[in-house]
Amino acid sequence: MRARRVKAVILQNWFVMLHSPLRIMELLYWPLIELLLWGFITTYLVQRHLDVPGGARVLLGAVVLWQVMMRSQTELSMVFLIDMWDRNVVNLYASPLRQSEYVLGGLLFSAARVVVGTGVLMVVARVFFAFDLLRAGTVLVPTLVLLSAMGWALGLMVRAALLRFGTNAEILAWSVAFMIQPVAAVFYPVSSLPEWLQTIAHLVPASYVFEALRAYLDHGAVLVGQLAVAAALDVAYLVLGTWLAALAFQAVRRRGLLARPGY
Repeated sequence: MRARRVKAVILQNWFVMLHSPLRIMELLYWPLIELLLWGFITTYLVQRHLDVPGGARVLLGAVVLWQVMMRSQTELSMVFLIDMWDRNVVNLYASPLRQSEYVLGGLLFSAARVVVGTGVLMVVARVFFAFDLLRAGTVLVPTLVLLSAMGWALGLMVRAALLRFGTNAEILAWSVAFMIQPVAAVFYPVSSLPEWLQTIAHLVPASYVFEALRAYLDHGAVLVGQLAVAAALDVAYLVLGTWLAALAFQAVRRRGLLARPGY
């Protein structure tokens, strides 16, 4: 792996973004819409003095942190999807660029976009809704890392599907996170789910992360065990995503699909 090739992938995505105003706009548009929606819901709950564990404004923290996971996944998927739309995949794979360098460059670029978007959301939540995400204290850093890792794992799996099935699988880039959200315990505890869904939720790293976040904001407890389980699941899913991406690459190379635009 060579750093200059990884840097070249980052620069390629940077120049693509600069020449696409919509790509810049969507960095903040949907996250801001969701934050404003939940911000007004939170304001209503506070005005009604309704009891929510950790305080009603913890819902805003959940929104911001869910965006970290979701954007980590969608941004990593979109980096590859844009190359498919631009019919650029065959050019990249015809170069000396390795698959690992291509993925790492896309991951670093997508991570930078997530950092910028999350920073803006934190400022908006603080200024307009008096919620400071830094209240999460000692669990904030592991929470961000674990949710980002889960997003990258899903992003690798989506990239594998895109690589294997072409643009026919592009819907996965936007839908995967929403399919997981009901069992990710973002806005409610796992215990509120039906028993059969709780079993599925226990396989989702985000469910442990959000449970730990609520416990800390509610009574200051740091659930190390929950975070450790989330970390173990993240590692397992990252390995699975990497394996699937490598498997898909080998399959399309054997079949000569890379030379067929969009398959």
